[in-house]
Amino acid sequence: MSNTGILQGAHDIVLNNPHLNDNSIRVENQTIHNTITDKKRPGLKKLLNASMPDAFYDSSARDPPPSCHPGTRFDFIDAITGWGLGASQQTERILWMYGPAGVGKSAVAQSCAELLAEKSKLGAALFFSRSVGLNKRDDPHRLFTSLSYQIATKSKPFGDILNHNIQNDPTLVTKSIREQFQELLVKPLSQLELDTAGGVEGLVIIIDGLDECGGGPEMHCDVVEIIVASVRNRTTPFRWVILSRPETHIVGSFTRNNTRTISYHLEIRVSRDIDNEITLYLTAELGKIQQRSGLPDSWLSERDVGVFVNLSAGLFIYAATVIRFVGNHKSLGPVDQLRAVLALANRDKETGPVHPLSELDFFYTLIVHCIPSEILPRIYAILLLLVLARETNLQSYKNYKQPVMTVIIANILGLSEPQFRSACGSLHSVLELDSQLEIIFYHASFMDFLEDSKRSGEFCIYSCLGSLRLKLLQRLNGIHAGSIGSSDVLISVDIVWPDPDLDNTGVYHRLVDMFFCLCQWQGHPLDRSTSKALLDFQFHLIPLLWPHGYFGSFALHPSSLKKNICADFRDQIIRKTYNPTVYLSKPSLAVWSKLYVLGYGKNKVLFWKNEYNYWYLSPYPTLF
Repeated sequence: MSNTGILQGAHDIVLNNPHLNDNSIRVENQTIHNTITDKKRPGLKKLLNASMPDAFYDSSARDPPPSCHPGTRFDFIDAITGWGLGASQQTERILWMYGPAGVGKSAVAQSCAELLAEKSKLGAALFFSRSVGLNKRDDPHRLFTSLSYQIATKSKPFGDILNHNIQNDPTLVTKSIREQFQELLVKPLSQLELDTAGGVEGLVIIIDGLDECGGGPEMHCDVVEIIVASVRNRTTPFRWVILSRPETHIVGSFTRNNTRTISYHLEIRVSRDIDNEITLYLTAELGKIQQRSGLPDSWLSERDVGVFVNLSAGLFIYAATVIRFVGNHKSLGPVDQLRAVLALANRDKETGPVHPLSELDFFYTLIVHCIPSEILPRIYAILLLLVLARETNLQSYKNYKQPVMTVIIANILGLSEPQFRSACGSLHSVLELDSQLEIIFYHASFMDFLEDSKRSGEFCIYSCLGSLRLKLLQRLNGIHAGSIGSSDVLISVDIVWPDPDLDNTGVYHRLVDMFFCLCQWQGHPLDRSTSKALLDFQFHLIPLLWPHGYFGSFALHPSSLKKNICADFRDQIIRKTYNPTVYLSKPSLAVWSKLYVLGYGKNKVLFWKNEYNYWYLSPYPTLF
């Protein structure tokens, strides 16, 4: 790799400014990607397709990435890069950096990745991020495929072996994570010539945001265990850097006796000791806003900067959000935005929260409070459906062309593209629409805030759950009313944001799934009015309008739905049936495990689960 990047010869300097990016790294790596995935190396192309390139350290999807402002976090960056280069007293092959939300772990990881890449010591770097949509960045089954692919771009011998192995067995990229680790890393490494070792000895592998990896605590622990075993058994020659929040299960994985002795632990705390670094960052970035907006020097005083530093309370994420908030070109202007943040210092703190993110929570409250009242329900509905899609994995419809999740959500809500963009623009300080129209959050702490009612209070995202359920129910009722013809039932949906891969049936498919997932969300029972409205819902039309062959992906789960419905209406809307007439008329149902009736009166439909655990709907009104 070229040694002419912006860090050439630099010492004790941290790239934390999100606008300072060595684009030469990105361009060169893109060239490598294009070269190794040509027709001569089809195995590596399969590997790339099974990876998460948007989560690579040099991905354009993360450009500009969160990185450290010059002169900040140099102690942590020096510690990690020195360790990675073998210039540290710490000889362990695993480094675990941990700290709470907002302290800048990802920025440190990005800066270290760039510095190590300049020294040709970076093997791979992957940045997990909780997300939804096509370009997921939290898939644990794409972790080791992503790492092995990046290593293949650094070592041709390793890449050649990997390419050959995958060509012989293309299923290697779809195996369990343990098997992937063996087949895509351990075995190819063992096949390298001993005299050259493929140039991989001592390369640094960075995994950022392990706590944001999908699969939950068990998966997180499995990842740590797999890496620890490889270091202990010397089956990989790498130095591993893992960054995460100090979640209980991750702490347990790193503090076990067999792990503690081979891992180096580095804590990054919320501390006022970095006030000078936050001052440096805020002064520089606010100066850019002043210059860009043509403001006089009097618009900002040293005291104002001091107030911002005090409000940040040791959290870089607070300072970064302040900059985006004040510099939002869609707001009333930097001066008014700046005064709004300064006003937070004068609030009554006596009854305020005392946890480490309390100041950030007050700021997030201000950001949400500033959203116009007519837009707030719209953006909350969008975010709530994003949370739903993330938790239920609704974006995974196999064998079905899939547009971007934002387009799906917009059409489910009946929002045009300008309406959708306007709603997302109201939260410019905390999120953005990327080049592929996916919603990207600058930091996971914002959704953590919205989903925790103890932190967000009246602004908790679940406060709109009842109204959203009714909105989707009304939209479904409208589709049903407009889909009844004289002789045939034809689906008719008002698609307000056209997409070549999304037709009437596709919108209806997702709308039904989203609605029932909202209705059966655990811990959020239906109110009485929504429960009563389901008495008139035309369940019997769903199988007539549903895409042929897709009942197996139907998202309704009877027991969860029934539990959420008000007791007064529960048995009228959903109930088990053991009517022998059903089995006599449809003998094949006798081998199927569960049989339910959905709906009331003429709206009834049969709902069953077969021996393969798939749910099906069918209109059999004469059988009840």
